[in-house]
Amino acid sequence: MRFWKEYSIILAILLIVFVIDYSTDKNLGDSVNWMREGIVSIENKCKENEEEEAQNEFYELEQRWKEEQEMLALFVEHNELEKISGDIVLIQSNFDTNDTDELFQNIADLKFMLEHIEEKNKLKLKNIF
Repeated sequence: MRFWKEYSIILAILLIVFVIDYSTDKNLGDSVNWMREGIVSIENKCKENEEEEAQNEFYELEQRWKEEQEMLALFVEHNELEKISGDIVLIQSNFDTNDTDELFQNIADLKFMLEHIEEKNKLKLKNIF
């Protein structure tokens, strides 16, 4: 009976940790999913030779990324966010130079980074230890 206070405090702390993790995981998952869907759509449009539509869609994706990046900076490592921003700049330069080979490579790199960030930030034992 004398340990109920300590157990209650430990339980409350664990509950807070899980609620915060759930919230950040959901926000990160939503951000990664819309970005991945946008990149896949842009990639498909480029394969279908609809470069102008792909470039317009990419511009919208780039603007939204700038907004999302501020929120993600609260719980994602900054160097990983910078890598994604760097990939976005490379993709934009590929559109400017019409270099489709590099464009597809940079899109693949961006998709890999998105998956890496999502996997790295999940609450799993391998990520804790």
